[in-house]
Amino acid sequence: MITESRLKEGTYTIGTAPDTLDLSCQLTNIRYASAYSDDGDTVETLCGDKIAAGEKSDGATMQGTFIQDWTATAAGTSIIMYLLEHDLEEVDYTYTPNPDGATFAGKVRIKLPSEFLGGDVNTRITSDFEWTCTSWPPAQTPPVVQAAGTTRRTETASA
Repeated sequence: MITESRLKEGTYTIGTAPDTLDLSCQLTNIRYASAYSDDGDTVETLCGDKIAAGEKSDGATMQGTFIQDWTATAAGTSIIMYLLEHDLEEVDYTYTPNPDGATFAGKVRIKLPSEFLGGDVNTRITSDFEWTCTSWPPAQTPPVVQAAGTTRRTETASA
């Protein structure tokens, strides 16, 4: 049986109240990315047997793409203005890929994307970002499935 997950109707917030920013409606792409590197060298013995080099985790990042919103609205602070104000700060985040899945929480060090303000004239402008996860692995809170088959989210504490 194939089980498929989709990013849809999820949420992603950064910051701590009262300075929390919901990015959910601006993100067009969001993902965790991990990195590994060799830890030492391959060892060969006299008989020709080899022990492969080990591997170590180099940590993880939160990567994605958001629609630029530097024209502030009455609905709240823009992503660009938030990033300008909090550049290189470590902030809490919560990430729920979809309503039926787990919620992930931790801390990321946010930074301005290399291209963060402007782009092609009269088009929808996006920026790609990559923020270092400073707490890894993320804390996970599974969804609570109710008898009627609906899902109810439980509160998640930040790592």
